Amino acid sequence: MGTSEDKRLDTVQTGFNVIDALTDGSAKANDASVKEAIVAIKEQNYKQRKIVPSKINSNSKTKPYKIKLAAGDKRSQGMYLLLEPKEVKYTSKGITAPPNRTYQIQVAVEVMYNNKRCRGKRTFNIPKGTSITKAVESIIPKKSNMIEALKTKGTLKIEKITKVESKPDGDLDYCFEKYINKLKAQGRKPNTLRVYGLNYRNYISIAIGSKKPSEVTEDDVQAIITDAKNAAKANNTIAGIKRILKPLLEQNDRVLNWKKIGMPKVETGNRKYNKPVEVTAKIVEALINYQHKKANGVFRFLLTGRRVNEVLYLEHEQINYEKGTYTILSKYAKTNRNFTFKLTPALITAIKAQDTKSGRIFRIESRQMLEHFKNAMRSIGIYDMVLHDIRSMVAQTALDAGADIYEVSKMLSHQKVSTTEASYAEGGANQAIKAQQKFEQTLLIQDDIIDLDVLEQTKDNTTRLKEMYPKASNEVIAYAIDVLEGRKLK
Repeated sequence: MGTSEDKRLDTVQTGFNVIDALTDGSAKANDASVKEAIVAIKEQNYKQRKIVPSKINSNSKTKPYKIKLAAGDKRSQGMYLLLEPKEVKYTSKGITAPPNRTYQIQVAVEVMYNNKRCRGKRTFNIPKGTSITKAVESIIPKKSNMIEALKTKGTLKIEKITKVESKPDGDLDYCFEKYINKLKAQGRKPNTLRVYGLNYRNYISIAIGSKKPSEVTEDDVQAIITDAKNAAKANNTIAGIKRILKPLLEQNDRVLNWKKIGMPKVETGNRKYNKPVEVTAKIVEALINYQHKKANGVFRFLLTGRRVNEVLYLEHEQINYEKGTYTILSKYAKTNRNFTFKLTPALITAIKAQDTKSGRIFRIESRQMLEHFKNAMRSIGIYDMVLHDIRSMVAQTALDAGADIYEVSKMLSHQKVSTTEASYAEGGANQAIKAQQKFEQTLLIQDDIIDLDVLEQTKDNTTRLKEMYPKASNEVIAYAIDVLEGRKLK
C-alpha cells in the first residue's frame, strides 16, 4: 500500500516538475520525458492531489478587493487584488497588503465607444515578493493599452489567428490550411474564403486530402471532376475545383498538365432577367411581405440593387442617420472601393426591426438566405431564380422603365458603364429594332402634332387676313402669315 502510494505521489510530483519546466522554458511539449510524465499521470487516475507546488494555490475561490495606496495616491484606480476571504487585505494604515505568494491583480476599465459604455477586465500575475506599489506601477502602462483598445475596437477580445507551423511537404489538407491563411493575410474577401473552404471540403479533401502535393496526379483530379459531373454539379462549381487546386499545388511545387484533364465548358455570359412586369410585381410583393424578420430586412436592401455579401456584412457603424446614408466598405465590395448610398425610409425600418445594436446588422448567413428566397419564390410558383437574380431584376426593370444606363450603373456600383451594358443591355438585332421603333414612334407623333397645329393655325390666320384685306393676293397673305409667326423677317 505504502509503495503504491509513494509511486503515485512521485508521479504527481514529476508532473508538477514538468509543468514548472514548461513554464520557465527549460522543456518543450514534444520532449520524450514530458510525454512519459503525462502518460504516467493519466495512468494513475488519482482523485486528489496530495502535493501542491508553491506556485499553484489549491484554493481558487478568490475575490477582488480594491487596492488602496497611500492617502491621495490614485494610481490604483480600477485595480483589484484577488485574495481568499481569510487572507489579510489591508495593513493597519489602510494600505493594501500583498500576500506572501504569487498573486494576481485584476484591472477594470470603462470607456465610451460609438456612444455606448464599454467595459473590459484583465488579470495580471505578479511574482511573489513584489510590493503593491511596484505591482501597480508595472500595470499602469498595460491599463493604458486596455483603454486604447476599448476606444478603438469596443472590446478587449483578441482575434484568434491560427498559426500553421512550418512543415516540409505536408499533406494536401495541411497545405490548404496554409494557403487559406495566406489568402486571409492578403485581404481576400470573407465570402471568397468561405466558398474556397466549402468547395475544398466537399470535393477535394474527401478524395485526396491525405495525399502529399507531390503525389497528386492528373488522374486524381480527373476522378474528382468526373464525380462532380456525375453528381450533376453545375459547370461553374466544377470549374471552382480547378481555381482552388491549381494555385494550391503550384505553391507546393507540383505542376499538373491541365490539358490532360477534361474540364466542362463554363458559360461566360451573364444571367438575363426577362420576366414580364406582372411577374416582377409578384416577386417584389412576395419579398417585401416575407414574414421572417432578418430575411425580410435583407430582401429590402437587395431590392435596391445591392449584392448579397454587401448586405450580410453591413454593420451599424456604417449607417449615418444624420446624413441619411450607408456605406459599403471596400473589403466587402466587389470593386475594392467604398460606396455610399441613400438610406430610404424602408431601409431604416428594416434596420430598426433587427435585434442588433452594433456590429453586423443582419445576423444571418448566405445559405440561410438562399433557403428563405426559395421559400418566397415557391409561394408564387417560381423555381428558376437564384438570390443574385434580384439584382438583375432590379437593374433590368429600371432600364426597361426608361432609366438611364449611367444611373443604373451607379446604382449597381459598377466602375465602368460598359460592365452594366454587357450585363443588362440587349445587344445586336433586338437592341437595334427597339431603337428604330422608338425613333419612328417619336418622329410620327411629332409630325402629327406639327401638321395639325399648322393646318388649324394657317386656316384661321388666312381667313382673318382675307377678311381684313379682301383685295390682297394669296401669295401676299401667305407671306404676311410667315412674318407674323417669325419665320421671315425683312
